[in-house]
Amino acid sequence: MRFEPLGEPFHSGAITGLDVAIRKPLVVTCGEDRSVRVWNYLTKTTELITWHTEQPHSVSFHPSGLHVLVGFADKLRLMNILMDDIRTFKEFPIKACAEVQFSHGGWAFAAVNGGLIQIYATYTAEPLAVFRGHTGVVKSLYWSLDDTSIISAGVDGAVYERKLNQTQRASEYVEKTVRFTSALCTEDGKIYAVGNDKILKEITERSLNKTLDANVTLTQLVNSHKS
Repeated sequence: MRFEPLGEPFHSGAITGLDVAIRKPLVVTCGEDRSVRVWNYLTKTTELITWHTEQPHSVSFHPSGLHVLVGFADKLRLMNILMDDIRTFKEFPIKACAEVQFSHGGWAFAAVNGGLIQIYATYTAEPLAVFRGHTGVVKSLYWSLDDTSIISAGVDGAVYERKLNQTQRASEYVEKTVRFTSALCTEDGKIYAVGNDKILKEITERSLNKTLDANVTLTQLVNSHKS
């Protein structure tokens, strides 16, 4: 008898995090089945699978495709991707990190710690900044294309822009009746945000500039870097 695989092994539960490497054709996912998986979207195969004793909450791929950040219930772990394993390199005291993002250049990363946003240097693990202000869960982090500022959005109805070298917010927009789930910025300084009110918002200079009624609840925004 001849046996042939019909497909790659997928997650057996909900996927809780996903990110794409910039310099390699790789995607990393984590899920409720307590696994972290690296996929190759060119060969359509699973390159690595690691199992953990706790459920991972979030994941971020370093632009090089050589490192991943994975948020667990007890700590945030910086892990190296090897030939046959994903091995922990450094741990950070951030519990149940629901959102984490490497900068576009990979030199730093931002992680949600409750209502705080903590910035660390990737290669030295040195803390660079701590941003406060959100009174609810932060659902979205986005680095500006030049890696000089962070856009955050939360269920408290707040969207903030913060410069790494400044203590005050560079921009903010608050609408208490909206639970924001995603926000990002463009090269010309505009901020776009979506929440449970089904409206795409364009924010400029701390005020609402344009709106688009999507008629459906939008949960995630992605910005194309090149046309």
